[in-house]
Amino acid sequence: MFTYIGKETLYITNVLKHTGLKIAFRTNNTIENLIKQRDPIPDKFSSSGVYKLTCPDCQKAYVGQIVRQLYTRYKEQRSAFYPNSHTSNFTQHLQDNAHSFGPIDNIMQVVHHHKKGTHLNTIERFHIHIEHTAGNHLNDDHTIFPNKIFDTLIKPSTPLLTP
Repeated sequence: MFTYIGKETLYITNVLKHTGLKIAFRTNNTIENLIKQRDPIPDKFSSSGVYKLTCPDCQKAYVGQIVRQLYTRYKEQRSAFYPNSHTSNFTQHLQDNAHSFGPIDNIMQVVHHHKKGTHLNTIERFHIHIEHTAGNHLNDDHTIFPNKIFDTLIKPSTPLLTP
């Protein structure tokens, strides 16, 4: 079985076609591979993507996305925390519960680096779904929708029963 990667794969399969071998292709382009993060970026807060802010006192989490630098979003959250502005669900939670804010390395996690688009929206919804399922979300309830595909991806796979 070959993973299709382009012209090279076609060349190899054409050479092997005359040997009587049956050639099959597979793909790495699965939903799970598209949602999960690939390689880490050296300066994780300098790019765009999906992030998670975690309350240092109770571990409740807010998941969001930004197309600017993630560090910029952290600074915006920190600014919203101090003047008691109520512009963020995350800082609202911290203020309502008298929880601390914390440094960027303690409260912000880069979930997935990616550019703006529908792929980024899906990744964000997937991670909001994970936090909602765990009972940890601070996102607005109107951002959460039932999703059987997400449920399948976050549940541990059970072995098939054999008679």
